[in-house]
Amino acid sequence: MFRFARRNRRSESHRTKKRLRKTTARAQSNPVTASSEPRVRHLARRLSPLLPNWWGLVGGQTASWIALGPSFLPRRWWTTAGSVSLSQMYGYAIGSGARAIRNALRRNGHSTPSLRSATAERITQTAILSALAAGTGVALVNASERQREIAQLVQQKPQSNLEQIAGFVIGTTNTALTVGFVRFMQVSSARAHNLIRRIAPALAAPLSGFLVVSTLVYGISRYLIRSQVFSRVQAAAELKNLLPLPGRTPPTEPERSGSRASLESYGGLGRHGRAIASDGPRRADIAAFWNEPAMEPVRAYIGLAARLSIPAAAKRAVKELDRAGGFERDHLVIFVGTGTGWLNDWSMAAIEYLTRGNCAMVSMQYTVLTSALALIADRRSPQLTAQSLYREVRAHLDTLPPERRPKLYMSGESLGAFGGLSTFENATDMVNSLAGAVWAGTPQFSPIWQELTEARNPGSPYIRPDIGNGALIRFSNRPGDVTHNASGEPYAPWSKSRTIFLQHPSDPVVWWHPSLIWKQPVWFEEPRGHDVTDRMRWWPWVSFWQISADMPLSLATPGGHAHRYFEEYVTAWSQVLGVDAPVAQLERAIRPFIKPH
Repeated sequence: MFRFARRNRRSESHRTKKRLRKTTARAQSNPVTASSEPRVRHLARRLSPLLPNWWGLVGGQTASWIALGPSFLPRRWWTTAGSVSLSQMYGYAIGSGARAIRNALRRNGHSTPSLRSATAERITQTAILSALAAGTGVALVNASERQREIAQLVQQKPQSNLEQIAGFVIGTTNTALTVGFVRFMQVSSARAHNLIRRIAPALAAPLSGFLVVSTLVYGISRYLIRSQVFSRVQAAAELKNLLPLPGRTPPTEPERSGSRASLESYGGLGRHGRAIASDGPRRADIAAFWNEPAMEPVRAYIGLAARLSIPAAAKRAVKELDRAGGFERDHLVIFVGTGTGWLNDWSMAAIEYLTRGNCAMVSMQYTVLTSALALIADRRSPQLTAQSLYREVRAHLDTLPPERRPKLYMSGESLGAFGGLSTFENATDMVNSLAGAVWAGTPQFSPIWQELTEARNPGSPYIRPDIGNGALIRFSNRPGDVTHNASGEPYAPWSKSRTIFLQHPSDPVVWWHPSLIWKQPVWFEEPRGHDVTDRMRWWPWVSFWQISADMPLSLATPGGHAHRYFEEYVTAWSQVLGVDAPVAQLERAIRPFIKPH
């Protein structure tokens, strides 16, 4: 019996060795199963904290459908990518938050999902994700149709369907990278927390990992990335400001800055200052149009090259204006430029033609940055420029006998309108201080704009408010609006002070505001303007980024739409100056003098 047991043990040992040989042989023939599988599982466990959760995917993809919806302007691939990505992040956060609440409720209820419920949830996930993929295809098709409609409204050529698809793919890729980075931050924070807890008291460690990682990221982005990027942008803008403009030569008329008689050198006027001094109609052009004698218009301009403070530059501008004979004209206009010092040629030429050259204009440059960058980096400079220039001009006018003082007007576009309006305490102060003004594309965060819009006549639309009987202030969406109110009734006759606000319904610069993130604007509750699709809807967060993405493209449309104010200046200034002129013929006469700069 003992021998029989020993033989059984030998037999069992033999079978064990045989199974081991078979396992080794299978491992050699399929190395992934034996050796790589633990590594794959280990890698999967390491990467799982970085992967998105499906609740977030549902929220993000749903938000992307909304982001593909219509806004003011036709989108390019990069504006589509930006809008889609930022909206997906918002939707992902909402979905992840809902998942966290669900999990918290499960823990509090001590409910553990069964195998059956887990299987049902996996089936539900698969069905929902499949529906999301199909829904994305439908959203892209609808987006292409809406983009063609918007392009027709603003008289642009529609973009290709491929551009919208490329923007969606790039935006989604950016979202994935961002979500992965955030998950990486969470994992890094947890590891930093565990490391610090070894050497710090337990009470000091709960937020320590997050604070350490956040501080490192903030320091890198603030002091390395942001400072380097901004300094390079500033340097590039300063170089561009000094570059010569093709086809421009210093003016020969002493009434213009940069001439031999001027106190300012032509090269020191800056890029746009040189264009302002060189371009525009002369006395002979104006006289030929009216078939009667005309005067040489005065254009005084101060560039940044002088390296003066804004108040000192304003004093210098008034001195240059006086030298050129600006205070001897009947009409004096203070222009507040946009970022980079640009002024609208249509506006200047309209004044010069309508007054037969009996006018003077004065302006100064306050930055080399574009309006968008200046709005972020330095919103105070346009305000200080307008206030300083108005103060110095007004002080000089007060030294003149009342009968010799020219009528004082102001004008500005975009950031220039924002700066110019800051000169006055309120709308009453503005109309009492000026003979007239034309403001175009005014950002709605300008206090006087808000004051007037909120005080509009009951029933008048937000995008084109009626102010009283229209004798002092009028809002215009297109040239025909300056003679009658929103109901089609004629305005009352103009008073001595006349102000017109030009604002297109499709101008994102006017309608952009941070409150778009959480609050539906009044104009979303009203019928859309003549160049805006009625399919445009407001959504929290998403609409803010849609309109933000429209802003860089607002200068790519033809005149009369978005942030492009051209021919309508002729009608506006004819009303403000009180000159009855053949507008269509005057527009044709001005057009050859409009040169890009």
